[in-house]
Amino acid sequence: YGDAEVILGKYFNSYPDKKTAVGVVSKLRPDAFVETGPEEWDVIAIQNAKDSLNRMCINKLEAFLFHNASFIFNQNAVHALYAVKEAGLAKQIGVSVYSPEEAVKALDYPEISVIQIPYNLFDHRLDKCGFFTRAKAQRVNVYARSSLLQGLIMMDPDNLPDNVAFAKKYLIQIRNICDLYDIDLLEAAIGYVGNKDTIDYVVFGVDDLSQLKEYIALEKVKLSNEMIETIESAFQEVDEKLVNPVLWR
Repeated sequence: YGDAEVILGKYFNSYPDKKTAVGVVSKLRPDAFVETGPEEWDVIAIQNAKDSLNRMCINKLEAFLFHNASFIFNQNAVHALYAVKEAGLAKQIGVSVYSPEEAVKALDYPEISVIQIPYNLFDHRLDKCGFFTRAKAQRVNVYARSSLLQGLIMMDPDNLPDNVAFAKKYLIQIRNICDLYDIDLLEAAIGYVGNKDTIDYVVFGVDDLSQLKEYIALEKVKLSNEMIETIESAFQEVDEKLVNPVLWR
């Protein structure tokens, strides 16, 4: 994303001891395989990984993922990504998905050991399709992003942009649930994802150090089983538009 890898490279050069203490996950360029045939994909994937490592001044990635989830439906593409692991450039390979179909398909490949998913207190699609049960049985690492649904969950229900005005009733409902259980909305949103034992890591972005500290503190938040059941019951059936930001445009 932008010059993120270059910035990390400067950091690792300033603090060399962090190179082995910090696990870095990167992604294959989304258009990496678009203009070439499958016979070239192994070389392209390996070169992409090497370029990332060079920019970050490290020797190995914790994981290397497909950014373009459509590649998960192509055996040749998966083989090319696995070539990165075989070359010793990444400990694991995986994919960042957007839909349940992509997540479930990723589980068909024994080579895939990391799947990054969108997940939040409004979105129960992956629970319904059995993804978490299969992922745990196959010992796949699950990274959950979008715990705030691109910030929508924290928005004021009375001051929503027109393209997400439809979400007002859901935002009012979750605030009422938080009031019922006397818990902060941010704690509820992050805690709901972080409390799930089939999710290994929660992925989040920060703008500054204070936000980072705030998120780290949220790791200790534990929701009651009663509140979790209330949330899951309230949002078992929601409009797909709510949980799919692509449809907000």
